Amino acid sequence: MKKRVIVTYAVLALVFLVVALKFTFFAVKDCGSFECFQDSLKRCERARYVNDAVEASWEYETIGREGGACKVNVRFLQPKEGELALQKLSGLEMVCYIPLGVGDYPEKDLNKCTGKLKEEMQAIIIKRLHTYILQNLGEIDESLRLLS
Repeated sequence: MKKRVIVTYAVLALVFLVVALKFTFFAVKDCGSFECFQDSLKRCERARYVNDAVEASWEYETIGREGGACKVNVRFLQPKEGELALQKLSGLEMVCYIPLGVGDYPEKDLNKCTGKLKEEMQAIIIKRLHTYILQNLGEIDESLRLLS
């Protein structure tokens, strides 16, 4: 009988320990505002935030510290305005490494990010630049002639 009670207490203690560890190390705070997420990002605490901006919806989740930076997963949820090319970004993700103490939107500096979302965003930027150059080739040529 005593062994059964000891085993029961041991199992209950183990379950309690597992639950406590889960909530201590793996719990993610859901932020309803950018200020909440920004505070968590600056301290690199686990947090999640959906930025429902005018042009698109983004989801951010801080993962933890890595190499002196805060690792943040960024997911492009859906575009709301703009080109059709942005539709293909829906659901894509990238990981950004934000310097500790910085609390800005992770996608603002793509040099600190890696992943499929970054690659596709860069491809769209390059296409836009290419189109702009082709449309303004005459003006660019004239400006270069004035410089020489």
